[in-house]
Amino acid sequence: MGYVTYYVEAHIACMLLLGLIGIKIAKGVNKQFSQMVLGNIIVVLILYFCAEIFWVLVDGGVLGESSTLLYLSNLFTYLLLSVAAYLWYILSEAIQNDKSVENDITRLILSIPVWISGILCVSAYRTGLVYYVDESGNLVGGRLYILLVIVPFSYLIAASVKALYRAFNKDKYADRNIYFMIGMFPLSPIILGALQAIYWRIPLVCYGTVIAVYYVYISMLDNLISLDPLTQINNRHQMFKYLAQKMRTEELGMSLFVLMIDIDDFRNINEAYGRLEGDRALVRVANAVKSACQGPRNRFFVSRYGGDEFVVVAQMAYKAEAVWLSDQIKNNVKRMTQELGLGYNITVSIGIAQYDYAAPISLKSFISRAALDLYNQSGGH
Repeated sequence: MGYVTYYVEAHIACMLLLGLIGIKIAKGVNKQFSQMVLGNIIVVLILYFCAEIFWVLVDGGVLGESSTLLYLSNLFTYLLLSVAAYLWYILSEAIQNDKSVENDITRLILSIPVWISGILCVSAYRTGLVYYVDESGNLVGGRLYILLVIVPFSYLIAASVKALYRAFNKDKYADRNIYFMIGMFPLSPIILGALQAIYWRIPLVCYGTVIAVYYVYISMLDNLISLDPLTQINNRHQMFKYLAQKMRTEELGMSLFVLMIDIDDFRNINEAYGRLEGDRALVRVANAVKSACQGPRNRFFVSRYGGDEFVVVAQMAYKAEAVWLSDQIKNNVKRMTQELGLGYNITVSIGIAQYDYAAPISLKSFISRAALDLYNQSGGH
């Protein structure tokens, strides 16, 4: 009986911790799809913890001995765990900007394993396919019990594998941090879940899920703080922090460059087509810059500097590579304009500055050199 008290206390504590995040999300002004899904995950996990409390009260004999109670306690825990894992998969794809998961039909198709698992659990009282109560009054796994384990773990593993694949994909270099975060998220619930499958009266899963949710929530907050809200690339503050770090430590065989990018005649776009179209132009240029800054060999930090200016911090071996990158950005912007069939042309001017570790200068001076080169490249306009 001693384990029942500890089990209940542990789950109540975890419910309170998740409730704090849930309240913050509910009161927050950010209503992005990913935030809403995280809120749904928290609600489902709190219900799951309630189901776990119900299960332990049945298992410990507190609610009496009944085969019906045994069936119900396991029905709720397995079903809610599958729903939570499904929602995590949706969240992981949403964070990685997969817009398909915002479609109702797509989410319905992805939820099919959860429905199958739910039907098996509900019908277990009659069929015993996933679990049944034997003559001794013990719950025993049925022939298809493994499906109840496979469904939630498959969602977690699929989300993790896809994120890690994207992290190592050369075309996704600029987004590696967020991919690694998603890829590593399931480790604590998977590891602790496997341990609880062995030591099933020790409440390990609840701790693992709370750790994982807090990790994701903090990561999402960090993204909100570090990203420019319009273009969804790094903001000026984050660029300063990154550049200051790179200026302190020279990497063997690599040079440090700053590329200052300015949209030509951006004011004319705002005046002729309105600020909303001007915002769209900023997003399009940001995507064109980000697209150019991909690849396994070089390191890039793409940011919005302010207004219609962007900054790329790049580590490359030679200045010729920085010039090549500048040309790639210009070509990307030109191609984007042609593909979208815009009623106006978007072009950019780019200034380049190389840092000399043998003659250190301040961060602002380094940025100013790129701005001066930009001024010269644009003909002083």
